[in-house]
Amino acid sequence: MITVSQIRGGADYLGRHLSANDYYSQGEQVKGTWWGKASDMLGLENREVESSDFLSLQQNKHPETGERLRERSAKVNWHDFVVSAPKSFSVAAMVGGDERLLEAFDRSVKRCFENLEGEAAVRLRGGQRYHTEAVRTTGNAVAAVFRHDTSRLLDPQVHSHLVFGNMTWDRESGRWLALQPKTMAEESKAWIRGAFYRDLAKECESLGYAVEKDGQAFRLTEMEPQVEKLFQQRTVQRERFESRYTQVFGEAPSAKRVEEFIKDRKTAARRRFKDEYHTRFGRWPTSEQVDDFAVESRTSKMATSSREKVREGQLGQLTLEQRRSLEKMVLAAREQSSSIGVTEEPVLEEKQEERQGQSQQKRSKLKVPLSAQSNQRKKGISTKQRKSQQSFGRMEALRRMKRGMVITRALQGHPASLLVRQLTQLAQQKQRTEYERTRKL
Repeated sequence: MITVSQIRGGADYLGRHLSANDYYSQGEQVKGTWWGKASDMLGLENREVESSDFLSLQQNKHPETGERLRERSAKVNWHDFVVSAPKSFSVAAMVGGDERLLEAFDRSVKRCFENLEGEAAVRLRGGQRYHTEAVRTTGNAVAAVFRHDTSRLLDPQVHSHLVFGNMTWDRESGRWLALQPKTMAEESKAWIRGAFYRDLAKECESLGYAVEKDGQAFRLTEMEPQVEKLFQQRTVQRERFESRYTQVFGEAPSAKRVEEFIKDRKTAARRRFKDEYHTRFGRWPTSEQVDDFAVESRTSKMATSSREKVREGQLGQLTLEQRRSLEKMVLAAREQSSSIGVTEEPVLEEKQEERQGQSQQKRSKLKVPLSAQSNQRKKGISTKQRKSQQSFGRMEALRRMKRGMVITRALQGHPASLLVRQLTQLAQQKQRTEYERTRKL
């Protein structure tokens, strides 16, 4: 999932929301990193997020020189894009303790960020376009990136905040302008979110996990559905909110209203319900009605826990059988990933050679008989050449195995990877042809 929210002001957003670790302990700090092409222009790329730099951008100032960046002031200082992993992924990573998944998540988020940054744009205001929504793509942005790993209800929920500064460098006009995130949000729904899920699913497969499609996202096939449901408290709350809303107002809430419920804290949720109730019925709701409706609004962060205590509490919600099942799944994935390219390669190679009906001598690529080695020595073949011939079979088997995996993904509804591979091969072939032509000249 990718959600977007605008941050107005944001004086305490870094300290209370981004650096405060994972919604459960304000005593533990999360370190953020600056990403984006514009961050490089500002001297921030890949640097740790410091409060002074964050404050400078929030105040529309260059973090090193203090110069004003945008000519016009803006009410919005940040655009927070939150990229979340599927629930089964989060459970395996945080409760199952598979740290490899967190590294895979970071890689996928990085590629997702690059896709979002490619859609960065500025709004065109000159001439006849002043009252239009016309934009021009800039393709650069600066963002503070923080990874958190739980929800406010302490459920495992791996997600990253991509907090884009409200600025981008417009090469055509040669100045800093306000970032127009509309195209980024629209393209996120159109294809970037799907690309993120497919990319993360491939990362999971490479780590030994089996995956299956789950709506627009995916889930780990071996994860017990009961375990996922156990750690989806916010989803259960959302379903109950939709039921309460329908009972009070006689219709289901809109997608926007559900999004407001997800984001609103208790005070904001109570105020919103009062105003909505008064607008609909012409009278104010009673205190009991307000309490009943806003009973499950967003909670504040906890400041009395730690990472170890939270994981201990999460494990405590599982039965002994569920814990063993989770541990078994993670262990099997580790063993599967460690065996890829080691034990399977000779098997693939032998089957291919048998189908082709090659001779016994040609089938013995992985193990050359002593008589054959003796003949090779007599023919003057060096040790280096013999090793090269022996390794050729393994390399060819690996190449064909990867090709088969690409075709399999294409047949499962992921043709993009096959297309990319074909285009890459065509480009490489073209380069080799041009190189040969140059050599002949």
